[in-house]
Amino acid sequence: MRQPEVTMPDLNAVKAAVVGGTGFTVLPRYLCAAELASGSLVLLHDPEDPPINTSFLVQRPGTSGNPHVAVVRDHLLAAARDW
Repeated sequence: MRQPEVTMPDLNAVKAAVVGGTGFTVLPRYLCAAELASGSLVLLHDPEDPPINTSFLVQRPGTSGNPHVAVVRDHLLAAARDW
């Protein structure tokens, strides 16, 4: 079993490091699709049932005193239709 050699707080930094030649990593396909298409990253494993990233939108019951909460919720729900 391998141990991590480097940890980074941001997946874009991880992608940049790997594109630059620093080892290998596991990244969500949406984040590195362009690099895979260009050949700057190479897919090492393509599982039949890949992991998924599930997001949950949670809101407290009742109405919020902040009208921006509903605006953000509505934008997220609209955008999620295309995910």
